[in-house]
Amino acid sequence: MTTEAGERAWVLHRYPYGDTSLIVELFTQTQGRLGVLAKGARRARSPLARIEAGRPLWVRWLGRGELPVLAQAEELGPALPLDTLQNLSLFYINELLLRLTQRGDPFPALFLVYEETISVLRGEPGAGWYLRRFERRLLENLGWAPDLERCAECGRSLDPTRSEHWFYQAARGVLCPAHDAPDAAVVTLEAAALLWLQGAMQTRIAGGWGPSLRHCLEQELQVHLGGRPLESRRLLAAYLRRTRPTSTTRREEHSE
Repeated sequence: MTTEAGERAWVLHRYPYGDTSLIVELFTQTQGRLGVLAKGARRARSPLARIEAGRPLWVRWLGRGELPVLAQAEELGPALPLDTLQNLSLFYINELLLRLTQRGDPFPALFLVYEETISVLRGEPGAGWYLRRFERRLLENLGWAPDLERCAECGRSLDPTRSEHWFYQAARGVLCPAHDAPDAAVVTLEAAALLWLQGAMQTRIAGGWGPSLRHCLEQELQVHLGGRPLESRRLLAAYLRRTRPTSTTRREEHSE
């Protein structure tokens, strides 16, 4: 697994290795998640010293095995400052990739969705719809996204012309109004919200559906996270508790 020409990558995480080096987790366009050893990167004058999460890079690495050596890392543009909520959103999507993907599994379509998500994150601080899109696209790329077009019980198709409520059950899919909600964990969703979720998801969520969509995708992800909580969600909850009530508006937007 040696690259000569180089390719685009994003830094997901970094942690110390030895006295002067770093182990860096990258999300690359053709290799998927990749761990590399950045020798001497913790030295102040190292050209690799500015490697940090959220930076787009052009990288080259040498060697094979689990941890090749990072040979080159050039920034693909200036790093834009992020506020606390934006940084927590970045931490969240990076943590999902680190927890749910394996090194060496390429996801070129998801790589593009990741770049789009970073772009919207920087341009629309406080908005949360792009996180819902990333969550759904992540589940789709990993082959875990349930069918949203028809009822998992009777096969009835979702009718975009009818205003009605459906039920979303993690690891199963959706149930039409003809069936009772199986248990309290099921999320009730408007049909229009399901149509947004199975579409392009390129615009803000309308109609106050944000919290319901967030809950159903959170439950779906928890199935594959094995019930282990996400550190990014814990930090977000702590941040919102500290900033009440001044962050009420932004908290409501972020939940969408």
